[in-house]
Order: sequence, then C-alpha cells, then structure tokens
Amino acid sequence: MLVLLLAALSPFGAAWSQAPPPATSQAANEALAPLAVTQAPVLLTGRVLLENGSPPPDPAKIELVCNSIAHSEGFTDAQGYFGIQFGSTAAVSQDADEHDRLSPSVAAPTQTAPSGNGVEAGASITSDKKLLDCDLRAVLTGYRSQSVPLKTLHLMENPDIGVIAIRPNGAQGDGAVVTAQSLAVPNQARRLFERARAELRTGRTDPAKLNLEKAVAIYPEFAEAWCELGKLQAASGGLDAAHASFERARHADPNLVDAYLQLATLAMWNRKWQEVADLSAKALDLDPVDYPQLFLYAAMANYNLRKTETAARNIERARALDSRHTFPEIEYMAGVIMADRKDYAAAAAHLRVYLQLAPDADDAGSARSRLAEAEKMTAQPAAR
Repeated sequence: MLVLLLAALSPFGAAWSQAPPPATSQAANEALAPLAVTQAPVLLTGRVLLENGSPPPDPAKIELVCNSIAHSEGFTDAQGYFGIQFGSTAAVSQDADEHDRLSPSVAAPTQTAPSGNGVEAGASITSDKKLLDCDLRAVLTGYRSQSVPLKTLHLMENPDIGVIAIRPNGAQGDGAVVTAQSLAVPNQARRLFERARAELRTGRTDPAKLNLEKAVAIYPEFAEAWCELGKLQAASGGLDAAHASFERARHADPNLVDAYLQLATLAMWNRKWQEVADLSAKALDLDPVDYPQLFLYAAMANYNLRKTETAARNIERARALDSRHTFPEIEYMAGVIMADRKDYAAAAAHLRVYLQLAPDADDAGSARSRLAEAEKMTAQPAAR
C-alpha cells in the first residue's frame, strides 16, 4: 500500500514546513525555469471552468495582464476552451459552437481577432520580454477569476496552461466577503493577530506565538488565530496541541477551510486515511477551487482505501486546478494511480513531469524507480 506524506503549504509558510515530516520538493516557482524569450509566435491553450468543473454559462473573455494593463485576447468556446497566439498580429478566438470537443492539449484553429484595446495581440510582447511578467485571467460578468502567472510555466515545452478557475462573486472563500464570525473579533484581539502575522513574516516565531495565545485568550472563538497558533505548535513538534488548536478553530468557524486542511495534514501523517478522506471532502464542499492540495489529499486517501476510481477523479481535479505546478506531488500521485490502472505510458509521463519539477525531492529516487518500471512495462509487446 502506497503511503505518501506531504507537508501542506500555509500562509505562514516556513513555520509549518518545519513540522516533523520532511518536505518532498521545492516550490514549483523555484524548480521551474522561466519562459524562454523567442521571436517565434507562441500559441497558448487552456480552459476556463467553474468551481464544479463545468464550463462557463457564456463565453468568457481572456485577458493578458502586463504591468497592471489588461489586453483583451479572445474568448472561450462553448466548452470553455481557448487559444491565444502571441508574437504575431492575431489572437485566437474559437467559435462558441465549432470546437465543443476540442481537447485542452490541442491547439484550436485560429481566426483573426484584434485586441480590445487596439493593440495587436502579442505585438512587442515576446521581443521585449514583457510576457515574462504577465498573467492570464478570465473575465465574465458575475464571476471572479484565478490569475495564472506565465513566468512560472514551461510554455515553450507545453503551451497548455491548464485551467483558469472562476467562481461566482460572493461565493464561499471569496476574500472580499466579511463574515459574521470575523466581525465579532474584538479590536484588541485583531491587533494582536495582525502583529503576529507581521512577526511571522520576519521569522520571529516566538513573539508571534505569544501574541496568538493572547489573542485567543481575549476571544476564544477567534478561529483564524487558533489555526495559525496550531501551525506554530506543529512546527515545534507539539502535534497534540496543534490538533487541539485546529479543532478549536473548526468549532469556532465551521466554514474555515484552512482548519480542515491542517487537520487533514495531521491525519495523513498518522496514516488515518478515512479521516483524511472525510476532512478533505468537507473542505472541498466549502471551497472546491482554491485548494488543489485538498484534491491531492483526497486522492491519496482514496487510493490507500482502495477506491482507485475515486482517487483517479480526485487527482485529475487536482491537476486541473494546479496549473502553476505549486504541488509537484500531484504528478507523482497521478503516475502511481495510472500505473495501478496499468496505463504505463501515462504513468511514465506523469513521473517524468514530477522529476522535472522536483529533481532533488526526498522521494526522487523512488520516483525514478517507478519511472524505470513504467518504461519497462511500456516497452513490452502487447499480449496477443
């Protein structure tokens, strides 16, 4: 039975990453080389999806945002797919009905569509390196969009940027929504919490922990403070105290996704797979867009519970949402699942991506062994 132990990333990063289980890889933005600069046209493809995995109700506009200036580059088709060509005088915009079956990894036929601001799409972008500092986003009335930074992607090797996720304005997890729970926090407790955040940004964990303890003493229902206190407790080895803090956070605010994420991480370290599956499912009910690692956790749990088809669906959602490869372990898990399903060619492809993203990970040796076995099975002639 496969067991993969991963450290969840948190807003306070360094403190939580020091917890007992070793990190398996570096962040993707450190492992990936930046986009090569070229004069040749670059065709980017991708897909826009709602949080439930369905395409948008109407074609979404695709914008390239460079130095806070938005360029309109085209629209999605009826299934949410799009293609954008840079380094030429045309953007790409599929007809809303013509390419319903288009695969996200296949470039769509192109038609000339000038940028909305009158500037030719791609003009001077590749030649003066502006593309390196740009993001792609979707625009659709009533929805907010994820932004995908282009500089973290291997666009010359794989022009498919993956999924741009959108969600209705005011949906659960929208940072602009002020909850009743957050409004109830007294000002003194809130100031201590913000002071702790500032201290953690400079690596001063001891005073941060003290301020978080003061904040929850003033207001015992301060869910965010309990959650961040738990991360510091886990980082210093106090896993029982951390578990208690995360539970306090969950009970104080049952809609705080981060509390479920941290509890799922502790359960995963202890190989309590049913608990991981239950916690991940609850968190994904609350927010199925912003936490691709939760789909990874769900995949790991269901795989170890021998629910391989469910695990395969989980890992595909994780891959779709993690377009920036923030969690390389997703590719490793995808490779393991594909090998289990005897799709050795797909398994090898995923494992190669993992090793490209995280060549120095602690489990890179294991990944190379699995890759060699998958390649060996792929090379064998099919049984007649």
